[in-house]
Amino acid sequence: MRTTQPSGDGFEQRLAREYRDLAIFEADEMGDWPDAEYFAAKSLRAGGGDVPMPAEASERSIRNAATRSELDTARSDLVGVLQDGRGRAPVEAAVAQARYDCWVEQEEEGHQFDHIAACRSSYMAAMEALRGAMQPTTTTYETVQEEIARDTVYFDWDSDTIRPDQQAELDRFLDEMRKIEPVVLYIEGHTDTSGSADYNDELSRRRAEAVRAELVRQGMTVGEIKDLQLAAKGQTDLAVPTGDNVREERNRRVVLIATGTTTRTGQTTSNVQGAAPARQ
Repeated sequence: MRTTQPSGDGFEQRLAREYRDLAIFEADEMGDWPDAEYFAAKSLRAGGGDVPMPAEASERSIRNAATRSELDTARSDLVGVLQDGRGRAPVEAAVAQARYDCWVEQEEEGHQFDHIAACRSSYMAAMEALRGAMQPTTTTYETVQEEIARDTVYFDWDSDTIRPDQQAELDRFLDEMRKIEPVVLYIEGHTDTSGSADYNDELSRRRAEAVRAELVRQGMTVGEIKDLQLAAKGQTDLAVPTGDNVREERNRRVVLIATGTTTRTGQTTSNVQGAAPARQ
């Protein structure tokens, strides 16, 4: 058995590894050669595809009737889920079977109460993990509207005409938007602080309308501008903070914000790995 190296996460391979660990522990650390041989034989059988069943309390010398009854009930629970568990949750199923056999072996010895408790609790945890892993995964869906892209078009001073270089930038942005339709495009017009606030409100509106007209010309749908009330920012939302009556190109702009409907998925699952090996 020491020369075997079972690999993989199929039920047989994992069970072979679990029994192998038990056998080596009993031999090297406990000097319990009969149980080491017992677990070694089970490891070799599992690795060879001849899967052994969990131990039966009636086959071991367990004197306490209440203990035998608890073990019988636990084995019945284990066998009840193993048929499906071997295929649906092979790792958890193998761990649970090995932990059960560990518990039976310690109850037969009957004098190392901390070891008995460790194997019993490890089996209980492994069974909880196995049942959890066999629960179906629940997928939830949430549809949200969120920003997916934005771009900025800059304007000359006191102008609402789209410059040729900015037209090229706008064309590039719209080409990207067409690849991910449908989207909703929001338009925000801005100015710098040169000129009066009232004049800049109107100028920012004209800039937003110029971009909107270009979008319509190119066949894009502007989903919401809210009568341009939201779009006409004037000089109130500066990209570059300045004092009053300052010409700043980076503030003379229209910002396009693309939002789209995104479906987010979430999963609720109990796929828990097997409990850590108990030390007898």
